[in-house]
Amino acid sequence: MKKHTSRFLKLLALCFMAYPVTYLVAAALLYDIPASSCLSILLSPGFQLLSLVSVIAGYGLWEMLRWSWYLFLVSLVASAYFAAILALDYGESHHRALAYFLSILGLVALAIRVSRELKVPYFLPSIRWWESNPRYKLSAQANLSRTEGNETVPGEILDLSLGGCFVKLRSNLKLNESVRVDFTLFGQAVQAEGLVVWTTESAVTHPKGVGIKFSSLPKPQRKLLKAMTRRLKQISRLYRRSRYLMSQEEFSARIEELRTTPLKLEAP
Repeated sequence: MKKHTSRFLKLLALCFMAYPVTYLVAAALLYDIPASSCLSILLSPGFQLLSLVSVIAGYGLWEMLRWSWYLFLVSLVASAYFAAILALDYGESHHRALAYFLSILGLVALAIRVSRELKVPYFLPSIRWWESNPRYKLSAQANLSRTEGNETVPGEILDLSLGGCFVKLRSNLKLNESVRVDFTLFGQAVQAEGLVVWTTESAVTHPKGVGIKFSSLPKPQRKLLKAMTRRLKQISRLYRRSRYLMSQEEFSARIEELRTTPLKLEAP
């Protein structure tokens, strides 16, 4: 397991690698499946195939391999489908419909939680409007300081989250290389230690750059990042929902207000 991944992700990877046991126990408790039926479920070809996919997905999450996210989604969809079969054919609970609905909510919540940790540093980031629209572009210039050699590499942040960032840059950085990221956004300076967990070459759909997973952040820096991501979401919502409902002057004034208004940090 990569040392920079969260405890939650480590536990999830272990649960998926033990999928035949964890899933069957959870299903038996949710749908009140008798123990006599569990063996036939365990030996069924469909459950064995689902378990194989899920175990591989768990290993991929444990090793932080890029394909693990997609296989993880396949596993969740297949798990939801198989849960319906178990509830109908084997469940003896009088609340199977409610139990199935709750299990679907749990799977959706799991997908959202994992995507928040993996998406920006590990996979192709969202090149949002504030990076692509020259008129309203927000520039977040960054300096990446390499731990070895004391070299500083300039770049530009194209996506940002509490878990990490994607930085467009011309220089080459190596996977698993430790770096320090320094950047300023909305008049606030951030300094974060991180690890290069993904590299990409320039292509039609995305620029050359690296995904950086932040290490444990001090509370002040974490609060600052939360405030920054909230402000970016505000700007994004304004652009999507109100761009064509406001006059050009009103819209530009609102954008400028969001750019320059001091960030509100959460109380400790």
